Amino acid sequence: MKGSPITLLEVAAELCDRYQIADLRYFLESCRAFARAETLNVAVFGRFKAGKSSFLNHLLGEPLLPTGVIPVTSVITGVEFGPKERAEVRFLDGHATPISPTQIVDYVSETANPGNAKQVASVHLEVPAMERYRGICFVDTPGLDSVFEHNTDASTEWLPNTGLALVAVGVDPPLSAHDVELIRNLSRFTPNVSVLLTKVDTLAADERSQVEGFVHEQLGRYWNGSVPVFSYSIRPGFEYLREQLDQRLLARARTGAGEEHAAILRHKAASLAAECRGYLNIALKSAESAESERAQLRERIVGQKEALDDTRLTLRLVARHAAAGARSTFEEILRRDEAPVCQRLLDGLEREFPAWTRSLSVAMERFDEWLRAGVTREMAALSLRHRGEFLEPGRRASRQLSQSLQDFRNRLAKQTLEALGVPLETTQVELAAQDPRSPDIRVGRIFDHNWELVSLAVPMSLLQGTVKRHFERRVADVVFMNLSRLASQWEEVVGAALLTLEKDSIARLDTLIATIEKLIASAGQDAPRIREDLDRLESV
Repeated sequence: MKGSPITLLEVAAELCDRYQIADLRYFLESCRAFARAETLNVAVFGRFKAGKSSFLNHLLGEPLLPTGVIPVTSVITGVEFGPKERAEVRFLDGHATPISPTQIVDYVSETANPGNAKQVASVHLEVPAMERYRGICFVDTPGLDSVFEHNTDASTEWLPNTGLALVAVGVDPPLSAHDVELIRNLSRFTPNVSVLLTKVDTLAADERSQVEGFVHEQLGRYWNGSVPVFSYSIRPGFEYLREQLDQRLLARARTGAGEEHAAILRHKAASLAAECRGYLNIALKSAESAESERAQLRERIVGQKEALDDTRLTLRLVARHAAAGARSTFEEILRRDEAPVCQRLLDGLEREFPAWTRSLSVAMERFDEWLRAGVTREMAALSLRHRGEFLEPGRRASRQLSQSLQDFRNRLAKQTLEALGVPLETTQVELAAQDPRSPDIRVGRIFDHNWELVSLAVPMSLLQGTVKRHFERRVADVVFMNLSRLASQWEEVVGAALLTLEKDSIARLDTLIATIEKLIASAGQDAPRIREDLDRLESV
C-alpha cells in the first residue's frame, strides 16, 4: 500500500539510522525542511546577466529588485504577498533586521555588498502587488558562472530548497552545457523545471523560431520533452508572452500551490528513497556473497588503505596550500591602500595640529587619541572593503575540496557497479565554506617612554616644528604596523576557517567510506532483514 511522502521520509530516516547511511542525512534534512514550508518557492536560476531580476520585476509589475549592466544580485532574495510593503534581512549568524524596501539594494547588490561582506543569508520582501500569487514565493538567485564565484556558491547551496524552478537562458548563446547540468541537478529536487528563454525581442521572427527549435531539440536529447520552454521579453509588444507563462505555468502553481508542494515533496522523497535503495542493494549483494569474498569486495570498491590515505592527504594539502599563501596575498592587497590611508591621516593632522600646541604633553595626548581613532576607523573600513578578497582562499578551497570529494564518489560508484552490478547515486557534493567573522581591530601604543620624559622638560613653543614632523613620521609608521597587523588578523581567522573546512571534508570522506564498509560487512544472516526493508521501502 502506497504511503504519504512524510511516511516515506520517516521510513528512509529509520533505514539510514539502522544501516548507518550517514551520507544521506543532509538530503533527508532538506526534504524535512521543505515539508515544513508553508509557501511554494518558485526559484529563478541561470547564468549572470540572463535577465532573472529584470524578469521578476516585469512579472510583478514593480522595480523591486536591482538590475544593472554588471552582475548585481549577490544573495538569495525572496518576494511574496503581504498586506503591507515590508522587507527583512536575514543574516548568516541567524538574526534578522527589518529594513525599508528601498534599502534592498544595499544588501543584495554586488556593488553595495561586495563579496557579501555584510554576511547576509537572504533578503525577504513582502508586497501587496503579489496578491495574485498568494501561496508563492518568487526567489531571485545570484548569477551562475560570473567572475564573482561566491554568487555561484550561494545559488548552488540553495538548490535543495527549490520548489518550482525556472532556468533563465539568454538567446545568445541559447543553451550551454552549464545550463544542461543545472537542469540535471535541479531535477533531483523537483519534477517542475522549465526553461525561460529571455531577451527574445533581440531576434527577428525567423531567428526566434530557430532558437526555440534548437533549445527544444537539445533538451529533448536528455529529457524527452519533459522540460517546457517559455519565451519571454520585458519589452513593450511582448505582453502576450507574460500571459502565456502565467496561464500555462504560474496559474497552475498559484491556484494549486498546495498540490504542487505535495507533488514536489513526493518527488524529493522518491529521490531520497532511490538513493537509500541503492545503499541497501549494496548491503544485500554483499550479504549474498561468500564471507571469504567480503574482504576482496571492500578492497575492490573502497580501495586499499594507501589509496585512501592519499585521498585524505590531497584534501589536507588543498586546505593548507590555501592557508599558506593567505598572508602574502592579504599583505599585497593592503599594500595598495598604504599611501591613500597615510595621506588621509596626514590631511587630518594638518587640520587638527594647531589646536594641540598649548603644551607638548597635551599635543602627545591629543595626537595619541586622534591617531588611535583614525587608524581604527581606517583599518575597519579596509577590513570591510576587502572582506570578499580575504575570504576568497576559503571559498576557492571549498570548491576544490568539493570537487575532490565528488571525484572520489564517482570512482566509488564506478567500482561498486563493477564489483556488485549495483549502481550507486553520485549526488553532487557541496562543501559550504562558513565565512568567519571579521577580526577585531586593534591599534597598539602610539608613543614610547622617551617622548614622555621630554614632554616634562621642554616648552612646546620650541618644539612645534619638530613635534609635527615626528607626528607625521609616526602616522606612516603606525599605518604600516597596523596594515601588517590587519593582514595577520585576517590570516588567523581565515586559517581557522580553512582548518574547519579541512576537517569537514575529511569527515565527509570518512563518513562515506564507513557507510560503504558497514554495508559491505553485511553477513548472510542479514540478507532476509535487508530484503524485508527493501520491500518496505518499495511499499511506501
